[in-house]
Amino acid sequence: MKSKLWKLQDTRPAIDLDILNIEYHFYKNPRNEKVVKTISIQGQDAVNVIPLTKDRKVILVKQFRFGIGDYTWEIPGGMIDKGELPATAVQRELREETGYAGSHWEYLGKIQSNPVFMNNYIHQFLAREVTCQFELELDDAEQVEILELEIEKVYDWIKQGVIQHPHTITAFFFAQPLLMAVQKQ
Repeated sequence: MKSKLWKLQDTRPAIDLDILNIEYHFYKNPRNEKVVKTISIQGQDAVNVIPLTKDRKVILVKQFRFGIGDYTWEIPGGMIDKGELPATAVQRELREETGYAGSHWEYLGKIQSNPVFMNNYIHQFLAREVTCQFELELDDAEQVEILELEIEKVYDWIKQGVIQHPHTITAFFFAQPLLMAVQKQ
């Protein structure tokens, strides 16, 4: 059965929040031909990285997240600046949030941030043999705790619900074959 396409009828700005813009999108439902008003959050793409040390430990950061009003354990990441390539942005974010840097980078892929109402993607990377080389360069709204954790412990934390950040979990899903191979070395 072939799906009928939803047709965008109109777009109107709703709220400009500087790093995000909210728009109203009016779509015609192909099932009943009614036009429905939806919300679409327009944002910049972002990056995150699984940083792996020479002794095969993952660098995690604990950050306060305003949306849930609580702390999360996650991998470093952040927004891509205008005109910046994902590979450049991820190296900058790792350096700023953790002080770590590395020279062996692998692109794991990208995921939709939240396609229900957002238009942006998260580009995910693995960085091998990272070392702490720099001072932290945190934004005014950031405070991080840094932890080195064994690969198998990270997967335990995901299963136990200690790590719940969806972008972190999907990065570890993408990287699982690579990380399992590293563990066997």
